[in-house]
Amino acid sequence: MDKSKRTQNQIIKDHLLTGQSITRWQAIELYRIATLPTRINQLENTGLTIQRKRVSKDGKHWNVYWIDAPLTNAADEVTK
Repeated sequence: MDKSKRTQNQIIKDHLLTGQSITRWQAIELYRIATLPTRINQLENTGLTIQRKRVSKDGKHWNVYWIDAPLTNAADEVTK
């Protein structure tokens, strides 16, 4: 798939399926996606189970999102 044609949802899904977590700031820095909570919600609505944890540090709060086990094979089957 041509990387320039991927949707924001696909970019975030691909990132999570590598086993990495992501924060809103990382989504902005890495992919210029400023609407991570919306993308996460849309991916969950497709049946993807995404974990989250609220982190607090120095009076600031943010969410970290991840998938417990990379489901690359199962995800590939769903998208076929």
